[in-house]
Amino acid sequence: MEHLYDTHFHLDLQKDRVGAIYEIEEHQIYTIAVTNLPDLYRKESGEIASKYIRFALGFHPELIHHYKNQIPLMWELLPVARYVGEVGLDFVDMTYKNEQLAFFSELIERCRYDEDKIITIHSRRAVRQVLNIIGDRFRFKPILHWFTGNKEELLNAVEKGFYFSVNKSMLNTKKFQSMLPLIPKERLLLETDSPFISFPYSHHDTLIKLRQLIIKEKGNVNLWNNFKKVLGG
Repeated sequence: MEHLYDTHFHLDLQKDRVGAIYEIEEHQIYTIAVTNLPDLYRKESGEIASKYIRFALGFHPELIHHYKNQIPLMWELLPVARYVGEVGLDFVDMTYKNEQLAFFSELIERCRYDEDKIITIHSRRAVRQVLNIIGDRFRFKPILHWFTGNKEELLNAVEKGFYFSVNKSMLNTKKFQSMLPLIPKERLLLETDSPFISFPYSHHDTLIKLRQLIIKEKGNVNLWNNFKKVLGG
């Protein structure tokens, strides 16, 4: 049986958090619940216990400047957090570019040789910089969340061994459809990025349709095996 999972889901931002947890557990959706700030990670992971939900320690790049006081908390929690995200770079607004670069560079150095870490990475308009900071020497599992880079950047990430988490909005763009054949089948993962994408279906149904779309475009691919490989088993 191929189970369902979601590698990038914002539980703390759901309008009906209780309902979201119920659906995850009812349909046994293995979920990486990303957070945008360290104190949200500490709060959520302390309040919610579920077999199907794992919280990721996050610090969204757009929030670093405004919540600099939480950077020490990030470094305090990082050693015991297996899942990390949402982290990365966002250069839509370049105002605090240097602060983002400094934080992400330090984060990667702190995680570089931790083979147990799984990091889901935001790279909007900053794919090249993300790839340069991570480089070729790392032991963690990097997942490029909602990839929007170009073909050259995609091939560079593939060569380095990155995973790619795919959502329905990505598959609706001609640009990503043209690049999907370049991603090895074993590096594809599911994500919804809920609630930032509006879905006409439930979380469960959305993941089923997403899996069907990927298989239709990519052929025979076992997305559950891919997820298990990331988890290390």
